[in-house]
Amino acid sequence: MNRHTVMETFSSTWWTCIVLVVLVITLLISLPKYFTWARSKNYPKILGAILLSNLVFENAYANYIGVWNLKDNLPLHLCGLSVIMSIIVLFRFNSLLAHLVYYWGLTGGIHSLLTPEFDQGTQGFFFYTYFIGHGGLILTCVYLIVHCKFKPEDNSWAKIFLLTQIAALSVGFFNWLSGSNYMYLASPPIVDNPLIIGDWPWYIFIFEFLALIHFFFFYKLSKVWK
Repeated sequence: MNRHTVMETFSSTWWTCIVLVVLVITLLISLPKYFTWARSKNYPKILGAILLSNLVFENAYANYIGVWNLKDNLPLHLCGLSVIMSIIVLFRFNSLLAHLVYYWGLTGGIHSLLTPEFDQGTQGFFFYTYFIGHGGLILTCVYLIVHCKFKPEDNSWAKIFLLTQIAALSVGFFNWLSGSNYMYLASPPIVDNPLIIGDWPWYIFIFEFLALIHFFFFYKLSKVWK
């Protein structure tokens, strides 16, 4: 059963969710400025634990209501992979994973919040886990920049783009074996997004080009902060 559901961009519900996500991110990023406990090495672990709990509970809930399956619930979308790496980085910093989170998390997180497509539907907790997970990607990126002084290395955008191809080939092979659509490599998202152009496989080439543009833009954007 296809449980994919979309939310209309700029609807009142969308605005409410986006404003709440921005407010929560701002609050969590600001806490270390005002509270000593939030400046400890345990604070990012708390953030990582929240994302981990969200991921575990989402899968447990899917299993509880009888909808968990290999085709829909593995964290093999770009955002799902980024959430896993965000959790690891928040518990223990790793330069490569931080770069992947920066490029993948910003690209996937921003577009997923701008044009939400709920892979699990919006039943029960699924509505909230979507915004916690994708908002968590933006939170992790901002935390790395503000509190860990993270700055992408020279030409890292090209290196991450090459790693993205390896990830896409691996996930595409899994899709072929399982009949799934992770990373939307088998069929395009159903959201109303002007950047989704053409049918399979042409939209994938557009995705590749846009990913390259996004990575390069975020790389150049990193040059504006010290």
